[in-house]
Amino acid sequence: MAKPEDEVNREVEIWSRDKTPDVILGHAREMRKNPTKAEQLLWRALRGRNLSNFKFRRQQPMKGYILDFYCEAARLGVEADGEIHLGEQQKRYDQERTEYLAEYGIKIIRFTNDHIIKAMTEVLMAIEVEATKRSKR
Repeated sequence: MAKPEDEVNREVEIWSRDKTPDVILGHAREMRKNPTKAEQLLWRALRGRNLSNFKFRRQQPMKGYILDFYCEAARLGVEADGEIHLGEQQKRYDQERTEYLAEYGIKIIRFTNDHIIKAMTEVLMAIEVEATKRSKR
């Protein structure tokens, strides 16, 4: 059963850095230091409110997971998926993670690393459309 909007909002708001386990914070820091080529390119395009003034964070801990990119205003997570995400076990894990975060009002959209590198304009347009649709602007 879906949670009421105010309950979903409250739950995301109370999830804070001080509630994030140190191991997850440390892992997020390490991931920020060693991004993939696709993550580097996408971060260059998203950082500093470059995409329609939406603020994105990278390697953002959220509800026990780490999102590659996250926009709070739109409650939107953007994932840059490498080859590891092609395996059946990983696909199931990714789907479970997406469904879990959806319970808290967070939508996850995914792009392959290859798609990000070869079709950045298309990727950015898709992110912008989704962020605009979901934001409270």
